[in-house]
Amino acid sequence: MQKIRVFETFAGIGAQHKALEILKINKKIDYEIVAISEWDIWSNISYNAIHYDNKNIANGLTDDVMNDLFDKFTLSNDGKTPYDKDCVKRLPRSTRELLYSSILNTNNLGSITEISGSSLIKKSGDIDLITYSFPCQDLSTAGSFHGYGKGMARGSGTRSGLLWEIERILIDLKNEQKLPKYLFLENVKAMLSQKNKGDFIEWLSFLQSIGYNTQTYIMDSSKYGSAQSRQRVYALSVLDGGDEFIDTFKNSGQIVELNIPKDVSKEFNIKKNMTEVLNLNYVNDVNSESYKYTNEAIEATPNRTPSRKRMFENNYLLFSKESVEIDKRSKSNHINYTKKNDGFYLPRCRTITTKQDRHPNAGVVDLRGTILQNQQNKAKYRFLTTRETIVLMGFENCDYEKMVSNKEVKKEKLYKQAGNSIVVNVLVSLIHHLINIGEK
Repeated sequence: MQKIRVFETFAGIGAQHKALEILKINKKIDYEIVAISEWDIWSNISYNAIHYDNKNIANGLTDDVMNDLFDKFTLSNDGKTPYDKDCVKRLPRSTRELLYSSILNTNNLGSITEISGSSLIKKSGDIDLITYSFPCQDLSTAGSFHGYGKGMARGSGTRSGLLWEIERILIDLKNEQKLPKYLFLENVKAMLSQKNKGDFIEWLSFLQSIGYNTQTYIMDSSKYGSAQSRQRVYALSVLDGGDEFIDTFKNSGQIVELNIPKDVSKEFNIKKNMTEVLNLNYVNDVNSESYKYTNEAIEATPNRTPSRKRMFENNYLLFSKESVEIDKRSKSNHINYTKKNDGFYLPRCRTITTKQDRHPNAGVVDLRGTILQNQQNKAKYRFLTTRETIVLMGFENCDYEKMVSNKEVKKEKLYKQAGNSIVVNVLVSLIHHLINIGEK
């Protein structure tokens, strides 16, 4: 089985890495993540937790040794702006050890703006696949509302404009005669909006000019074995792609449903429904294995306020023991709930975003009829827990346990990492589709 060598840019917590590992376990592909690019401190730490079991290679090193490495990198505390290097050095020792370890374990090449094609080849060797799911913030309606409005235009200076750093790297690789065979992109549907579509077509034209054919899809994760409705744009590019891989969007400006990847979630045992995702076994016994789920539920329960009462009334109800509430919701929203022994489940949630304490959100869980219904000054519902959002993105409970075992990444960061990630189920189907193309 041939090994595919991958450069994972805008890596986040490594959804593409996770998908490749699932395919490897199922003997469909062998792979190596030869390098990543990720500047967010906390995403790096979570990436190291999930994919390298929190491997700490900095234990016993002096601060000077670690600081020498940090001085070579532009890092970010919020994923938006550079973090002062002196501030990095003042982070707790345990955080710096994990960050240092992650950079070396993953062969993190740092900010995408500081990577050249020649340095990439020098530090990682030949590449077969580059993933480049660049930031979406400036493509969204919210970004425009805040006055940005520049989308992903070339030279815009926006985070979404970092797309064109990939152009620069690909030009370098072409000059080195080292272009990868495959490219992969995921982003929000707004990338194809009237405002942004011209920039995407310009991008496709560039790819075509250096030899890539690109197939563009809009895929909903709920059709790929996920209990989350999340529509995203996916683009697969193949160098010297044949007739079976035709770039339809560049010429038509429309999505043409051609060669749509099939759902393989059942085949690879990664399909999950809401009954498997939600952790509803609330207990008072602190010594019980289930108490961790109870504690997570308590942390996800908001204070009782008028605005949060409206949040309960106006968002998807993912679970309730209350048949009257379910009957009311079903009639008003034409939603079909599934009746199980412990209550009523909605088949899927809305899109996971970087925050749950917001409107609209992915959905809420009714606490009435449970031991958590009478928490002082707390609402009688909760949001999805950080664990549940990570699992809804296609990661596993064991991945979450690794993420929280070191206590470094706080709740707000975990929600953000889930919302910024990619649904692993969809990636598995897409990469499996890519394997079939390669075999042809």
